[in-house]
Amino acid sequence: MVKKILALWAFPRSTSSAFETMMRQRGDFLVLDEPFGLYFCYSEERKSNRYQEVETNPAYNFQPLFQDLINKAQTQPVFIKDMARFIYDRADEDFLSHFEHTFIIRHPAKTLPSLYAIWPDFILSEAGYAELYQLFAATTAYLGKVPPLIDSDDLLRKPEATVQAYCDAVGIPFMPQALTWKPKIQPEVSQWEGGWHTHLESSQGFQERTKKDYALIEDNEHLKRAYEYCLPYYQKLYEHRLRIE
Repeated sequence: MVKKILALWAFPRSTSSAFETMMRQRGDFLVLDEPFGLYFCYSEERKSNRYQEVETNPAYNFQPLFQDLINKAQTQPVFIKDMARFIYDRADEDFLSHFEHTFIIRHPAKTLPSLYAIWPDFILSEAGYAELYQLFAATTAYLGKVPPLIDSDDLLRKPEATVQAYCDAVGIPFMPQALTWKPKIQPEVSQWEGGWHTHLESSQGFQERTKKDYALIEDNEHLKRAYEYCLPYYQKLYEHRLRIE
């Protein structure tokens, strides 16, 4: 029997790297950070217009990279955190069958100003809301049921209850000791340059970050358009979240 890969599908700035850190703290999974980002950005088949200065690598083409993940999962439990936008258009039944699918979302009022601070020229697909929704819909249709989905606000406000609910939903033991960690640079998530994980490096667990001097959505036309585009996808997904008591 093929062993499935536990996947957390996300979009940028959704607290997904903190969740990944918690999974790494557990110690019972091989935890991989955005493996399909290598395909999307650095393979011969790459689709991103960013990182064009980086030479392509055939080892990161979709099929060998996907097969490598499947092979890893046969000898050890594997967890990946990845961006839905990297692979939503490759998510046929064969692809979907290899994963235990879970999702994380966050309100665009919180993600978009943070994304804008790193990529002021971001395009709507880089925000990733529509793509996450499409992957969620495809997964739901394939499974015949709604996959586990958590909301970042629940994770930050009630980390213990939210992680407990997640663990129950995917059938793994809850490990409360994994909810805290020592602040440090995490080379496992440093494949992307540009300050993506500054907050994570100083964090000690799931916590609301202190307010940063981000651009205000209402004062920025680019953010305003992105917010109007992303919000309906968030609202549809939010209806299916795990309800945390």
